[in-house]
Amino acid sequence: MLFATLDPTTRKVQLPGFKTHPSVLVTDTVGFVQKLPTHLVAAFRATLEEVQEADVLIHVIDVSNPTWEKQERAVLSVLNDMGVSEKPIVRVLNKIDLLEADTSEYLKYEAALTDYTVTVSSLQGDGIADFVSVVEDALQELLVPIEVEIPYSNGDELNAVHEQGHVEVVDYRPSGAYVVARVPRAVANRLEPFSLIKNNDAKKNESEPNANSEGDIDWVALGRGRHSVR
Repeated sequence: MLFATLDPTTRKVQLPGFKTHPSVLVTDTVGFVQKLPTHLVAAFRATLEEVQEADVLIHVIDVSNPTWEKQERAVLSVLNDMGVSEKPIVRVLNKIDLLEADTSEYLKYEAALTDYTVTVSSLQGDGIADFVSVVEDALQELLVPIEVEIPYSNGDELNAVHEQGHVEVVDYRPSGAYVVARVPRAVANRLEPFSLIKNNDAKKNESEPNANSEGDIDWVALGRGRHSVR
């Protein structure tokens, strides 16, 4: 309904798909309006500040409207103007219960072949579980893998992994907490001093013979007579 939402509303939820899952803030913004009067444009943009701060955008589209594709393009144009069009966008094709059966099935098929797209009926509850799963997938793509051993004296860092990341393995060792997880890049940067990945890479390089891109020939060793070319 036009102007049903006048102010953004934010709620904290926990997504069920993660084995160890962070809390997520979901914000309902003011809806987009085409051909907005010029004197209201600035006020409208001010209500969309949350869009610029969001990690993932959820675009709910009323596919029962014959011009929904035009409306979607208008929204994408505004997002592009705001400089946020590169953010992951989950497309929610809503109100499929109002469509003819053939049209509904076609949209479901198209959604299945398109990344971050799902068809739902918010009235009947159809597709909501798929929607939650797609949002989880989009959030998961924003996380980077880590393998760290965090000293017990750095409890805050371990808490950050649990609160903001997706934990796969935790092993409490004498020297610290061994953790394999996926976390936001900012958290991964903080944990860089405790990373085991770089240590593993270094050991691997030490165990491999010297080589370079030119046919894997060690030219220094060759010059010393300790390497032959066939």
